[in-house]
Amino acid sequence: MVRRKGKTTLLNNFAFQCVWAIMDKSIAAIHQAALATRSIPVAVRYAITVLLVALTVLLQYAWGDNGSSRYPFLAFIPVVFLCGTFLDRGNGFFATVLSAIACAYFFLDPRQSLNLLHGEDQGAFVLFLVIGFTISFVVEALHVGLVSLAVEREKANTTLRDRDLLLDELSHRTRNDFANVVTLLNLQARSANEEAREALMSAAERVQTIARVHRRLELRYDRVVVDTRSYISELCADLRLSRLAMRPIAIDCDIESHSISLEKAVPLGLIINESVTNAAKHAFPDQRQGNISVTFRREGQTYKLVISDDGIGGGNVSNGGIGNRLMGMLAAQLGSTLEIVQQPAGLAVAVDIPVKTEK
Repeated sequence: MVRRKGKTTLLNNFAFQCVWAIMDKSIAAIHQAALATRSIPVAVRYAITVLLVALTVLLQYAWGDNGSSRYPFLAFIPVVFLCGTFLDRGNGFFATVLSAIACAYFFLDPRQSLNLLHGEDQGAFVLFLVIGFTISFVVEALHVGLVSLAVEREKANTTLRDRDLLLDELSHRTRNDFANVVTLLNLQARSANEEAREALMSAAERVQTIARVHRRLELRYDRVVVDTRSYISELCADLRLSRLAMRPIAIDCDIESHSISLEKAVPLGLIINESVTNAAKHAFPDQRQGNISVTFRREGQTYKLVISDDGIGGGNVSNGGIGNRLMGMLAAQLGSTLEIVQQPAGLAVAVDIPVKTEK
């Protein structure tokens, strides 16, 4: 029963979406046609109105309605609607008056006269005028509203395009600045001693990690966000080339796709960079084979990041090293704490990050 109800709900939603899409396209097509016909010269538009009313009169005669019907006005309502929609409000008013006169003259007693003998005909005459004027006024109001909506939509689209261009320009300039910093650090490392060279190269990698965030910026719901799967996967690929290229160490990434803010993406990437770097340095001595695993998934209202290795047990932690202190501070920025987990083989770094509201 529940499954059948769920299927029924899905079908109803699908049908509603289809009907809504058809209506939206139909309204857009009618509006575009109205914009085109309203650009016709005024005299031509009023001539078209006269022609439509006259054609309706001839059709009623052709169908044998010579006045026996007590409701000849009904045939002219579509004419009023068409004139008001595709020509303008003035033509709708003109079509209403002209149609009322034509009905009174050709189809109501006495014929060929505008003197209405029956009170019912007089009431129908007045009611038709009210309905025609109302239709013309409402259609014109809808047209004005659609025109205003189209103008506002175009302004909004222009604003969005300008904002996207500004974001791209800012991201491009920021990446260039980061690239210059990385180049300077690498150049300085070439002329430094071994200890200083390692420190400068580590600093360059940290800057490069921050630069990767700006390559992955996206604008969603008026917020700058980063997709975790593409960002962390790129980071792991770069670490594989820079730290593990000449080592028999594999790095596996199991990353779910989530949109996180820029404030979370930077410390998240730096924690991964520091942890993988520590594992490469300390967990696999003497060209030891092994694996490093990076996982990122959502569990309820928490993002869980785990970087683990199957090395000798000292890869992800060192006694008071700058890398561990840095990771502790970065975890604090994420509203979490750094957890070091001893495993049967190797160590794991775990960080639980509150989701809060990531739109």
